[in-house]
Amino acid sequence: MAELTKMILRRAPRFFLTLLLVHCLLTPASAAQREQGMLEIQIKDHRDAIGDFAKLNIIIEKLLISPKAGLKFWRTGWHELKATPDNIDLTQYVDKKTVRIYRGPIDAGSFDAFHLKIEKTEGLLKKNQRGAAVKNTVGPVKLVFNVTPQGDTLLIIERL
Repeated sequence: MAELTKMILRRAPRFFLTLLLVHCLLTPASAAQREQGMLEIQIKDHRDAIGDFAKLNIIIEKLLISPKAGLKFWRTGWHELKATPDNIDLTQYVDKKTVRIYRGPIDAGSFDAFHLKIEKTEGLLKKNQRGAAVKNTVGPVKLVFNVTPQGDTLLIIERL
């Protein structure tokens, strides 16, 4: 019994140190690490075929960004942002014209992907004023960007 007690006492400091480290890793970051920056996302359409349309409306289902996990592997996954407006006529936003779909504060950090999830696309052709089926080819995009504490980050996404 005395031998078992000695073994437990010898290993106890390691055990409690491990618990302390796990606790530190799983608790929220310090105030300096939780600082926020401003993220703005704009979109436009620069496709050659956009001139064929009188209207090309998209309805945004979700706007997602993926944080770069690094050592914080439990942060993997997508974070949803609220897109405004959610219904956009892309014929109004070509060349240098853009529409803002998001602006707001987010936790500062590195991000490695962006996904503009489109619920519906509706086109109206100029030529015959008929509706046209438009295939949705937008998917997740590998896009590395940083949001700095108390800084502004602007992403301009060209829908191809």
